[in-house]
Amino acid sequence: MIKLFYFLLFLPLFSISQISFSEQYIDLGNIKEAYEIKGDVVLTNTSSKKIFLMRADADQGVKIYTTKKTLLPNDTCLLVISFIPEHNGKFKKKINLVSTDKETPYELTLAGNIATVKTNDKMACVYFGKRKTNPVSINEEPIVIPNTPVKRDNSNKLPRSSEPLIITGTPKPELPLKEVVIDKFSKENYKPNNILFLLDISSSMRDSLKLPIMKTALHRLIDAARDIDTISLVTYASKVNLLSEAICGTNKQNLHTLVDSLKAKGMTSGRTAILFSQLLSQKHFIEEGNNQIIMASDGEFKFERDDFLTWKKRQQEKKIIITTVAFGEDKTALRNLKDIANKGEGSFIHLNQKSGSEETLLEEIKLRSKK
Repeated sequence: MIKLFYFLLFLPLFSISQISFSEQYIDLGNIKEAYEIKGDVVLTNTSSKKIFLMRADADQGVKIYTTKKTLLPNDTCLLVISFIPEHNGKFKKKINLVSTDKETPYELTLAGNIATVKTNDKMACVYFGKRKTNPVSINEEPIVIPNTPVKRDNSNKLPRSSEPLIITGTPKPELPLKEVVIDKFSKENYKPNNILFLLDISSSMRDSLKLPIMKTALHRLIDAARDIDTISLVTYASKVNLLSEAICGTNKQNLHTLVDSLKAKGMTSGRTAILFSQLLSQKHFIEEGNNQIIMASDGEFKFERDDFLTWKKRQQEKKIIITTVAFGEDKTALRNLKDIANKGEGSFIHLNQKSGSEETLLEEIKLRSKK
């Protein structure tokens, strides 16, 4: 009896949460029209140990996707909850996320009220894998993290993320005027920068000029970055992918290699990428510095009113500026990106010629960080 008493006394100590969530009750509010309902939440490992995401249990038809299954200390990942509604009205989906840091599952809820269910989906959607036509069956067996590839199934398990990007290659040659540029972009005249590049690499960016122009501008800014600046790289197409997180501006070889590796493919998941990047930028927020997202895209997606309300709500304590860099000539897409920049209190930049584009992003950063 005494042993049982002590076991019960200390049991809560083994269930202390080590994962923090941007929110666990995801209230989407009133949705006017949708074919597929999606909600996303950012997870952060606040412990000093590695944590594995083992399993996600949910109602039939609810899909749970993640960008990572293994979280290192202070690591961040995106969790997406998705389902196709069968009727109009209120909905509330419960999800139990099982991880190695806690004996009991983390409880998440996706709730809202949909006015009209669309019969088809012509808008670009957020995908972390191919949509399955068969009903999802819940497998109660825990996910084992194997060392060898396993056969893909249709259960509601968290999908395996891609292997970490391995940086190879030789250093990018230094530009002849590098020292002059760094002197102009001095610590005395410009505040520290926390810059996150949010890069559209969907198939619509496969144009002969769009991607090369974007790479040229990024290389130019990386060359000018200082040791007080941090740079994060996030790409989005069919999924959101974190390439680098808060890398020091002097680590130029790593950053140049990442930019050179960019290739365009997949659909566009821009709205999810913006909200994910906002939280990531706030994680590395610099007091009295320039905290800015530079979003490079051709605008082939929608940032709806509910998405902006979520953005605005998160801006209370750590304000992030979002500047959009537009490619192409589609008028609707350009208006979309200009609207995002206005709401994000940043600049709208239209790049349509390779000549001169290499200086545009640097001038925007200098404008925002000028003391």
